[in-house]
Amino acid sequence: MVKFIRSIPMALAAAAVIAVMPVPEGTPTYSAVSAQDQAPKKRQKTRKVQAIPLSFQKKLEKIAEQLSPEEMSEEEQAATQTQRLNRAAELLDDAFNARGTNEYSKSIVWQYRAQVAFERDDTPGAIRAYEEVLKLADFIPEAQEHGIMYNLSQLYYSIENYERAIEYVKRWETEVSAVDPALVGITQKVFISQLYYTTENYPEAIRYIDKAISEAQLVETVEVKENWYGLKLSAHYEQSQYPEVRDVLITLIMNWPNPNYWIQLAGVHQELGEEEAFYSLMEAAYKQGFLDDKESQLVNVAQIQMSRDAPIKCAWIMERAFNETLIENDADNQRTLGQCYLMASEYRKALAPLSVAAEEESDGDLWFQIGQVQMQVDRYAEAAESFVKMQNAYEDDSENAEKNQSKLLSGVMLYGQVLTELKRFDDAKRAFSKANRLAKTARDRRAVKNWRDYLAAEEAREQLLTGR
Repeated sequence: MVKFIRSIPMALAAAAVIAVMPVPEGTPTYSAVSAQDQAPKKRQKTRKVQAIPLSFQKKLEKIAEQLSPEEMSEEEQAATQTQRLNRAAELLDDAFNARGTNEYSKSIVWQYRAQVAFERDDTPGAIRAYEEVLKLADFIPEAQEHGIMYNLSQLYYSIENYERAIEYVKRWETEVSAVDPALVGITQKVFISQLYYTTENYPEAIRYIDKAISEAQLVETVEVKENWYGLKLSAHYEQSQYPEVRDVLITLIMNWPNPNYWIQLAGVHQELGEEEAFYSLMEAAYKQGFLDDKESQLVNVAQIQMSRDAPIKCAWIMERAFNETLIENDADNQRTLGQCYLMASEYRKALAPLSVAAEEESDGDLWFQIGQVQMQVDRYAEAAESFVKMQNAYEDDSENAEKNQSKLLSGVMLYGQVLTELKRFDDAKRAFSKANRLAKTARDRRAVKNWRDYLAAEEAREQLLTGR
């Protein structure tokens, strides 16, 4: 069986976390309700929120100017960003420590501090600020608390603290579902699936991405994304669930006909022992040009032709690949081309690529094979050279001298036969003498003697014919 080189990816890159900054009025920072959420909603609990003092509101206006400056060009905003953030931080400290600042007002300060930290690329600082808000959870709207939990899960995910990310997303889902399960929307399910995939909890990753796909399919305005199926594909693949991998790939091919999916599907069929489907898909991928930038797969599909008793097709694929420089002109590929021609009984065409491979690798076995082919097409002079190279290769391979002993004996005997055909009788005698020294069994020595007798008869016949 031809070995298929897997191309299926072993992991998916998770989507980048989109951090949405806090809105002081208490609006949650995640997308709370998806487009499909049409179910009746339970009444959400409300908390009595403290009034914001007028003096504090004025301070907030100055802070907002620093974080969202109006009538300022992008260049001016970029040039003064550090100064603006520093000034915002000072104003936030002043507001936090001002006399009469209540708990709700302090929670707003911490949300702004999270925004300042985020704009400074200080994710740990943003996390600390949000967690300070949660310490004041009894004084903020419940929806706002939920939004901060979800943001914290995303932020912990972004710094690869997956344990904390899961803690927050579980807490968020439990509390939000108690208010209204529909608030756990499609986007949130995709994120949770990514999180579980990253932590190698593949069954949960599949469960959540399946829910997201199913819900999205029910809503005309929501587009099912290719990377959702990619996530599902990888989660099944990591568990060696090849029938499921096959089904997902079929869906991907039907909706997003990427060439890689054809190759991956072929590999899955091979894993499932469905050889005919594997062969057919690889051929289809080749005919559509999907393999032209994948050298190993091109060679693989050529070798498939040999296994399907179509070696001449193998040779055609390899020749085209060489001519269009789609594969390296190296010994391995030349050997494959030569073997294709040999199996197709195109012996003369096989010799050139096989010789290139043998020369580059100093391969005694290959020189032995080349010599035999040259004898078959009556190219005895070339065969004699090949058998000399064969002997040199075997004798230089001291590590495998014992293993090569019988092959060397056979090659030297063939060399003697070739020299006899070339009427180089003295050279042939030396070759058979060497063969006799190499012979270890009575059977081998009888074989050498028979060829020596044949040599003597041929030499006598030649002398009779030429009068010498």
